Amino acid sequence: MKVSPEFFPLTEIATRFVDQLAQCRRLNLRVHEASEHHVLIELPYAHELIGYPDTGVIHGGVITTLMDTASGSAVVCSIFEKYQALEISPTLDLRVDYMKPADPNKPVYGFAECYRISSSIAFTRGIAYQDSIDDPIAHAVGSFMRISPEMIGDEFPQILLGKGPATHFAAPDKEKVENSVPEPIISTSSQIDVKEIVKQATELNDFSHLLAQVPYTNFIGMAVERFGDELVFKLPAKNDNIGNPILPAIHGGVIAGFMEMSAIVQLMVFMHTTKVPKVVDFSIDYLRAGYHKDSFAECKITRQGRRVANVSINCWQTNRKKLIATARAHFLID
Repeated sequence: MKVSPEFFPLTEIATRFVDQLAQCRRLNLRVHEASEHHVLIELPYAHELIGYPDTGVIHGGVITTLMDTASGSAVVCSIFEKYQALEISPTLDLRVDYMKPADPNKPVYGFAECYRISSSIAFTRGIAYQDSIDDPIAHAVGSFMRISPEMIGDEFPQILLGKGPATHFAAPDKEKVENSVPEPIISTSSQIDVKEIVKQATELNDFSHLLAQVPYTNFIGMAVERFGDELVFKLPAKNDNIGNPILPAIHGGVIAGFMEMSAIVQLMVFMHTTKVPKVVDFSIDYLRAGYHKDSFAECKITRQGRRVANVSINCWQTNRKKLIATARAHFLID
């Protein structure tokens, strides 16, 4: 797709920014437009991003990653246009409201704008869509913390300006899936027996087969173990999941996707659902950097109705009392 520099002069900067993030390269995100007012990014459909194996719909965490990236890119472009400075602004919080599932086998577009910048915080809003922006898949709002350019050094800004070598700060993982990982059973034409799969996983106390039904869990490397009545979810350190190449730190969208999937599994196991719960909204607060190391999550079903459940999720790394993120989500469970 050819982009006119006259109309979208910041497209090259936004493209270089996205290309430096390992998770974005893994997702094959492509910047189509970027200006001081907005950013438009395309997410191609891929089998490994499926979150609902009976329909082929991509996981909500992928949409969150797209919107987090588009919003963060919009902040970079807006600050550069206003102050002629390049800053990396970590996500403080992000809320995504899902209007409808994305159609399988079609790309998703993330449109985001940075509508206000203060001395410390940048505020964004955005829309995820496919055929028309007037028919949205999801709405997103977020806030980002501004960090002084002096704190990120000179190399990264030079790369964004095209004056430095296009070095990727974190190369994607090349490891292959081990033979011990169960082969996922994917069907887009018939329902999988969720209740039976959950029953077998619970009886065997082995949830690897359950996770294997959802390609997205393998994409991010997620695992889960049960200790009595408690499920503890694990997100292993993977180069592919990096979103901040300076620290390095896990992409905020990956953390959100991990926490969302943890909540889904929690509902499937303890509420004995017959279908994979569908996310209605997801709101996450980032409390501290999620460094490039193993992360863990636990969930609590805070309210259960006949059709909707509310789940709270906490995520930490080395210390359970020092959370890196906390989230709340609603799910349809019928």
